[in-house]
Amino acid sequence: METNKTIPGTCRLMRLREVLRLCGFSRATLYREIKLHTFPAPVKLSARSVGWLQDDVMQWLDARVAQRGPAYQANAQIEHQDTKRGVALKAGRRQARDESE
Repeated sequence: METNKTIPGTCRLMRLREVLRLCGFSRATLYREIKLHTFPAPVKLSARSVGWLQDDVMQWLDARVAQRGPAYQANAQIEHQDTKRGVALKAGRRQARDESE
């Protein structure tokens, strides 16, 4: 049996609602980004149905995370560690602000 070389065997298609929820876009924003070639184009499934390759969407998200830069990533890691230990960062910041006033 011959397999299609263009689509990986573990590939999954995501429908519009799932892509919008994952990316936090409105429908209009998603299609504008596709038109500008800044978001992966959908795969046409039928005359009125499209889907996105999950790998393409996840790579797009990973690229956006990488664009934040090392300073943001280091800060996010510190906040994640503090939150993991149960430290309420917002309460600590609020207390520091109140003490300085």
